[in-house]
Amino acid sequence: MDQSMLIDEILARVAAKLAAAEDAPDTAADPAGEPSAEKPGLLVLCQTEDQCCCQMLSSCALKERFDITCVCRPEETVDLSAQSCVVLCQLTNDVLSKLALGICDTPYTRLASQAILMGKRVYILTEQVELYRYATTAPAPYYAALKAHLDLLAASGVVICSQSNLECALTGGTGDCPAPEQQPAPAPVPDPAPCGGAEKVLELDKRVLTEKDVSNAAADKVTCIRLPAKCILTALAKDCAKDRGIRLELG
Repeated sequence: MDQSMLIDEILARVAAKLAAAEDAPDTAADPAGEPSAEKPGLLVLCQTEDQCCCQMLSSCALKERFDITCVCRPEETVDLSAQSCVVLCQLTNDVLSKLALGICDTPYTRLASQAILMGKRVYILTEQVELYRYATTAPAPYYAALKAHLDLLAASGVVICSQSNLECALTGGTGDCPAPEQQPAPAPVPDPAPCGGAEKVLELDKRVLTEKDVSNAAADKVTCIRLPAKCILTALAKDCAKDRGIRLELG
C-alpha cells in the first residue's frame, strides 16, 4: 500500500469514528439518559450576617433538596420567581410592623413583602422574633398591638416555627420530627396593685367575658371583676385574669 492510500484509509477511519460519536447518546451529562430536574430555590433573608444562614447553608438535608441562596447585604437582589421557600431571619419589631402595614422601604422588607404577596412558603423563626423578648416587660396593650402584627402575618400564610423544627418543615419530614407550630408569646407580668393595698373592683354586666375585657381592666389597675352568675368566662379570659392577678367573681 503506497503512502496516499494509507492516508486515505486513516482519514476514512477517523471520519467513521466521528460519525459514530455524534450518533451516540450523551451519557456523561446524564447517566440515566433523562434530563435532571432543577432543585427548587430556598432563600434565607437576613438584614446582616447571621448564624442561622450559616447553619442552613451547611445542612446536608437542605442542600440535597434545595438550591439555597442567602441574602445578607442590602445591595444584594434576588429573583423571587425562582424561589420556592423563604426564611425570614432577624425579624425586628421595626420590620414586623412594616411588613404588617405594607411599608417596603428597605431591600429586606421589599423581598419579604413580595414573597408573601407571591404566595411563597414563608417561614419565621420564633427564636429570632424580637417581640418575644419583651413579653414579660412590655405594657399589655402595647405588646398586644405588636402581637397583632405577627398574627396578621400568620393569618396570611406565614409559618412561625422553632429553628429545631425548620428543617423538617422545609423538607416535609415525618415520624419523630415535630410539625412546625406557632410559639405562643409568654403573658406579660401582672401590674402592681394600687398603692396602700386598696382593691379596685369593676362590675360588668356581660354574658361573655373575653380576654380583651380583662386586658382593659388590667390597664385600669382593676384587681377584681364582678360578673353576673350566668356569665360565660372564656379560657383566654381566665388565663389573662390569672396572669394579671385579677380575681373574677360571679354574683
